[in-house]
Amino acid sequence: MIIPSIFLIKRNIIWLAIAIVALSGGLAFFCLQREAPNYPSKKVSQPAYQTQIDGLRFYELNHGRRVVSITADRFAIGRGKIGFFSTGLTRKAIIQNAIIEIYANSQFAAPPPGKPSPQGTPGNISLENHPDFTRLFAEETFSSLLPVRNIAEIEISPVTIRLRNDDKVLASIAAVRAAILLREKRIRFTGQVRVSSGDAELTTEELIFIPEAALLQTDHPFILKRGGNAIHGPALTTDIFLKSGTATN
Repeated sequence: MIIPSIFLIKRNIIWLAIAIVALSGGLAFFCLQREAPNYPSKKVSQPAYQTQIDGLRFYELNHGRRVVSITADRFAIGRGKIGFFSTGLTRKAIIQNAIIEIYANSQFAAPPPGKPSPQGTPGNISLENHPDFTRLFAEETFSSLLPVRNIAEIEISPVTIRLRNDDKVLASIAAVRAAILLREKRIRFTGQVRVSSGDAELTTEELIFIPEAALLQTDHPFILKRGGNAIHGPALTTDIFLKSGTATN
């Protein structure tokens, strides 16, 4: 009778020890779960833009004369991208639905209507009295609008840019998208590009505006309508008046 009693006692002690270990493990797990930080199961996305302005009205003066004015529905500064990856090292300014007025540096003598510019320069375009829009890329022009120095591009969509000499509109360029390339000092237009100056009109799918020479360049098929005639070609370099230039056949 003594042997079975000892056996039962040992068995009960073993089961009690197992229960105590299990209970202790459960309590420890519960405490750790309560103390652990509550991390979200999905990665929290960063805000798309760091700066955003609705209803943008901006203009810049240089010695009392206008350099540029911008009217737009929205302005924002966000992270730039390298391939598919966003990076904190670069920023891109984005403007939605904008009308931009860019002013020539000083008065100049435009060629009379219907009369081409004088010969003698590359592309048969006279640079003697051409308008100069280089103030657009002066360091101070966008300093109050773009506080981040590592912005290399202002993306606009859609856009109309008017090139002016004081109160006179010299040419108007409309496109689905445009990019003001601050480092290259160029403006690139893409998508349904249409240039008008006087009675002349140029249409193409991509166009580069070179401000210091007041030139327009495209290496895409174009149609240039002028004086009741239409010129077609695969590439073109012309002045902003659409009066003189070189078409590539």
